[in-house]
Amino acid sequence: MDATDSGRPDVSSLGWDDLLALKRKLSGDLKILTERIVDLDRNKSYEITNQIKDQRNAIDTLLERQKQIRIEIEKSDDSLLSVSEKISKSKNFLSLMVARLPSEKEEELHAAVEKNQALIKSGDYKSDREKNEILSRAKDASMKLEAIRATRTIREQLAALNQESASISSATLHLNEEREASKARMSELNEMLDRLYEAKRNLAAERESCLNEYNGLANQFDAINARMDAMGEMRRKQREQYGHGLPNDALFKVKEIAKKKLESGAKLSFDELKLLYGEKD
Repeated sequence: MDATDSGRPDVSSLGWDDLLALKRKLSGDLKILTERIVDLDRNKSYEITNQIKDQRNAIDTLLERQKQIRIEIEKSDDSLLSVSEKISKSKNFLSLMVARLPSEKEEELHAAVEKNQALIKSGDYKSDREKNEILSRAKDASMKLEAIRATRTIREQLAALNQESASISSATLHLNEEREASKARMSELNEMLDRLYEAKRNLAAERESCLNEYNGLANQFDAINARMDAMGEMRRKQREQYGHGLPNDALFKVKEIAKKKLESGAKLSFDELKLLYGEKD
C-alpha cells in the first residue's frame, strides 16, 4: 500500500475494501479530533480565561490596597511629625517648670493655704499689715501648688503623647510590612499570569495543529468519497454492459492502468482508448 508524504495512504492505489476500511478509520479519527477541539474551546480555553480574569482581579485588588497603604503611611507620617513637635514643646515646657518647682511638698503647701485662709476668715490678725502678710503667704502657697499641679498635668500629657507616638509608629510598621508582603504577592501573581498567558498561547497553537490535522483528514475523507463514488459509478456501468460476469471494479482497475500508461507515454489499445474517452464518467 503506497503512502503520501504526510504518512497517510495514497487513496488512488486502494481498492474498495481498503477504501471502506480507511473511511471508517478516518471517521473515528475525525470524531476524536472534533471532541478534542470542542474540549479545547469549551473547557480548557474557558478555564484558562477564567483563571486569567481571577488573577487580574486579584492584581487590581492588590494595587488598590497598595494605593490605600501609601495614603495611610503618608497620614501616619504627618501625624507622627505633629505628635513629635508636641512632645518636644512639652519637654521644653516641663524642663522650665521643673526648674521652678518649690522645695515644699504638696501636702505642706495645701496645709499652708488652708491655715492662712482660716486666719483671714476668723479675722485672727492684729493689723492690715499682718492681714496682707497672711494673704501673701496664702497666695504664695497657692501659686506653688498650681505649679506642682501644672507640672503633673504636663507629665501626664507627655506620657499620653509618647503612647500616641508609639501607637502611630507601630501602625506604620505594620503598614510597611503589609506593603512589602503585597509587593511579594504581586510578583507571584504576575508570574502566574505570565504562565497562564503562555498556556493560552500553547492552547491556541494546539488548536491550530488540531484544525490542520482535521482539515488534512477531511480532505482525505473527501478524496475517498470521490474515489468510491467513481468506483460505484463504474460498477453500475459494468453491470449494465457485462452483467455480473466480471469481478467488482475490474473495468475501474483497467481504466486506471490505461490512465497510468497514457501518463507515461505508452501506447494504448483501442479498447483502452475507448474506455478512457468513449464514456463520460
